[in-house]
Amino acid sequence: MSGVAFFPLDHLLVLGLFPAALSVAIATDLARRIIPNLIILALAGGFALLAASGPVGDLPLRLMLAGGVLAAGFWLFAHDLIGAGDAKLAAALALWLDPSQLPAFALICGLFGALLVGGVTLWARRGWGGLKLAESLPYGVALAGAGLALFPSSSLMTALV
Repeated sequence: MSGVAFFPLDHLLVLGLFPAALSVAIATDLARRIIPNLIILALAGGFALLAASGPVGDLPLRLMLAGGVLAAGFWLFAHDLIGAGDAKLAAALALWLDPSQLPAFALICGLFGALLVGGVTLWARRGWGGLKLAESLPYGVALAGAGLALFPSSSLMTALV
């Protein structure tokens, strides 16, 4: 089979699944204010495959932090501050990002969230119609955007280079 390139599983997951899943999360959150469970399952399952195919640094710490992010996210959800999909997406992202990146992840999410608020405010003041942005913020956009911004410098990505 000359001319056919096969990529190892870790390359397909890191370079394909992760950015594709986050791109779909952004699109569906913008369009419908929903982050489908299939995206979360793909991210969690993809990470499990990645961990099973080779050593993932700090695996116990990643799992513990993802559990903590999920617990905090569901506390925020219970207080009607974020959606359940946002809580699940943040936890799935905690698996893929390095533990040392989580403070930067929170900061970048806040910055992207502020940009969302500014955009929605501008949208509403201009009287532009069509989008239902004033009803709720698609915070999955900020979460996925922060994940995409940080992932190139993560150990999972740099291990491929």
